[in-house]
Amino acid sequence: MRASMRASMCAMTLLLCACASGGSNKSSNDTPLIQEQAEMTRVETPTGVLQIDWHRERTYDETKLLVSVDKAWAAIPTVFGELGIDPNVVDSKQHVFGNAGTTRRGKLGMQRLSRYFDCGATTGISNADQYDVVVRVITQIIPAEAGLSALRSQVEATAHPSATSGQVVRCASTGALEERIAHMLSEQAVRAAQ
Repeated sequence: MRASMRASMCAMTLLLCACASGGSNKSSNDTPLIQEQAEMTRVETPTGVLQIDWHRERTYDETKLLVSVDKAWAAIPTVFGELGIDPNVVDSKQHVFGNAGTTRRGKLGMQRLSRYFDCGATTGISNADQYDVVVRVITQIIPAEAGLSALRSQVEATAHPSATSGQVVRCASTGALEERIAHMLSEQAVRAAQ
């Protein structure tokens, strides 16, 4: 009898847990879920149309800035120049700025590519530092509350050995480049506004 009572209590506990979790996945301490909306930015370039899917496969990095859209937009060319990234995508109407794909080897600006990308390793050496890496960096400045702005950046890369016709490797962003662009842009825009 004691065993059947214990089994009944276990079954009731499981049923109560299932009912409690079935109605809502939200406890009072949970942060609200943000509905992800499909968002595309379409940019006309000299070589054709570039469609930027801000939610493709991974989220983009977004940083609030303490300056207006216009001040941030004025500062972005300096930031890309200091990073050594030549822009081939510039849309002043939508405030999109970046490079849709440039090949790098070893470094981007003064930093090793392995600081920004994880492309795996061969014989203990980072592929990002020894392969040819095609880097895509697209940013957009968007309006935020109180007349301020936000920067969103999408950074992607692929790598392949230059000496051989080896397989293309997809690289993961470490987040350091997105962070560096946001930091440099914040500093540059605030400095220019003073």
